Amino acid sequence: MTRGRLNGAGIAALSLALASLGLPAAPTDSVTGNLDSTAKDGGGHYTCYGTPTCVGVATVTTVHHNNNCTNNTFTFSSNITFTGLDLSHTGTITGTFTIAQVQSGQTTNQDGSCTYQLVPGSTWPFTATWDGKQGQMTIASVDTNGTSNPFAGPFIASLASAPVFPMTVSANVTTTTSTVSAQVQPRPQDVGAAASIYVFAQAPSNLVIGAPPAKRAPAGATRPAKPEDDAIVCVLAQVNASGQFVAVSASTMQAYLMGVLTSQSQAVQILNNVPTPNVVGASLFVGYGESAAAMFSSNLYQTALSVPGGVQCTASLASAPAPTSPGALTGRWWNANESGWGIHFTQRGSNIFAAWYTYDAAGKPKWYVASACTGMTGTSGTCTGTLYEVNGPTFFGVPFTPITASQVSAAGMLQASFTDANNGSMTYTVGSVTRTVPITRQPVGVGTLTPAVDYSDLWWNPNESGWGIAMAQQNANIFLAWYVYDNTGKPVWYVASNCTVNGSSCSGVLYSTKGPAFGPTFPPNQIQVITAGSVIVSFVDANNAVLSYTVGNVTATKTITRQIF
Repeated sequence: MTRGRLNGAGIAALSLALASLGLPAAPTDSVTGNLDSTAKDGGGHYTCYGTPTCVGVATVTTVHHNNNCTNNTFTFSSNITFTGLDLSHTGTITGTFTIAQVQSGQTTNQDGSCTYQLVPGSTWPFTATWDGKQGQMTIASVDTNGTSNPFAGPFIASLASAPVFPMTVSANVTTTTSTVSAQVQPRPQDVGAAASIYVFAQAPSNLVIGAPPAKRAPAGATRPAKPEDDAIVCVLAQVNASGQFVAVSASTMQAYLMGVLTSQSQAVQILNNVPTPNVVGASLFVGYGESAAAMFSSNLYQTALSVPGGVQCTASLASAPAPTSPGALTGRWWNANESGWGIHFTQRGSNIFAAWYTYDAAGKPKWYVASACTGMTGTSGTCTGTLYEVNGPTFFGVPFTPITASQVSAAGMLQASFTDANNGSMTYTVGSVTRTVPITRQPVGVGTLTPAVDYSDLWWNPNESGWGIAMAQQNANIFLAWYVYDNTGKPVWYVASNCTVNGSSCSGVLYSTKGPAFGPTFPPNQIQVITAGSVIVSFVDANNAVLSYTVGNVTATKTITRQIF
């Protein structure tokens, strides 16, 4: 069987709103392109959002000239993801393209028509050129029978932000060697300053000398060892004289050039005939500053090139803040005398999104949300909103179907009152139960290290509206609360209380709990904690990440981004 080629049957719009809860999306980069502009037997158009990781939808048409079907044209839509699509500079761009499903094969019906089958898609590398206004992309696709079948087309982009500084990149990356250079021009306000230019990378830890991989949840009586236990995460690195990555930090990073910045562009050699297997999956960066630490804190760096690989790193240790940073009340709150349940607040302006983790009448974990608890000003005052219960499709082991309004029902009311950023109370009504309980901010910190980015926020996948993750960060630790659905579609939650930040990722054990039946009192001695699996969150940048998890016998990955409202 062969995969039909892709056709332009119209641009598919990707909705970034959580329709059932009415949350708007933030402005972001958008890319629209033609997957195969010269095809005679098919092609496609797409629109995706965000860079360098661009998530969206393609509308695809396959045309079959010799299958004797009365309907020889088939159109479908599929989720797509580009990684490494960095449009912050002109020149060569490389990365990967993933399409969730493709058409392959058909069955003939009695009336002479055909029913076409969709099968899981693939990930292929792409190469593109970008002049700042438009580009041309070639995707090295392979048919299901193993035949090389590349397709190419133009694309345009609407960018929400300008490049950090002017930079043009030239690259020659083959399967054997890689040579990459750049022309860097400082910003006008930086001319005359003493500074160093740095060349560095975010690279898969298995390619980096001195960077042991992060570990997944430890094996034990409840979970046997698995091959994926040695997780590959992305770490900060530089290339040594032998063409190999060496682990570095902001304090040990070596400067490429030192001196006074001028208005003239500066030639920078990023890779010089380095063996490509040494750098697959890495993203290469150029930046400048008084020191490497100053460069990171000022965000004076940008991606030069991403080299496609099985594990794709697309961000540095520090990066731009969220488009709209969460307010001071954001975090996980609890009643210390009732350990076992909690509520996560995400504050933006006068609105708070509350995700409440509790138990149903049978003691099973259950969550509610109040997506619009409004009325707050600063860190003191009261917000009031409707509590919703959401029932969704099965989450684990199958493709997730976004929820609809019919799956969301009002379950009660929530009122949260705050005396300051760390103390307050919540009053809820669910069914016939009304209760007021004092709450305080729950400490989740480990150690004294403060990472460059605070990931505390509500995170989701815009293509899979209906599930999400609430992250509360303190120092180098993230308390991760994940609300999803069980095999019957009922809301269920998991937590990773110690997802420790290491470089640009955190990893930890996932736990499930059973507790006392929901009611007017809460006896914490009835809580049962069960090891459910493991989780790794690899942050692409300050606002995007890849979630890798194992729950039971299901191991999978999801892209996630901050949910801006």
